[in-house]
Amino acid sequence: MPSFKELVERYKKRRHDTVVDAVSAGLSLADNVSVDLGLLEDTGIVTDTLETVSSVLPFSVIAVTEGCRVLMGKKTGVAATSDAAYRMIKTGAAMGAGAAVIAAGGGAVAALPVAVGSRMLLDRYRSKALTGHRVSQRVQRLHALRVARERKSDLPDVTLIEE
Repeated sequence: MPSFKELVERYKKRRHDTVVDAVSAGLSLADNVSVDLGLLEDTGIVTDTLETVSSVLPFSVIAVTEGCRVLMGKKTGVAATSDAAYRMIKTGAAMGAGAAVIAAGGGAVAALPVAVGSRMLLDRYRSKALTGHRVSQRVQRLHALRVARERKSDLPDVTLIEE
């Protein structure tokens, strides 16, 4: 069982992912807000380039960070792929929810809490799902131990006969 200090360190590392994802998604949203507020003109090559970059930025940051973890030996390829997929789904859902609020006329101010809330809902769902999975694994393990113990107690006592 890990110590309290190890658990805190592991928790801090998990929160780092959320900060990186939030910053990259925030930069993407900031570009859209600046166009909506008229700070950037909605025509021209600069706007088109920024729009494309801001849409791809969060996903590329996720891919790079997970790839670096694999190269540094902190994660296996399978774990990094799984984590990257979940982070990309969460980021895409948050960006989609924010864009839907902006498209509905809610504005950027209303879009931000919706985007953050959708990320929190996905995190909460995953946490509960993983907790349920861990509990079911523990129940299966306890059942297997009980069955093994019963089998051991059902064996007749055997005495050795020496020749």
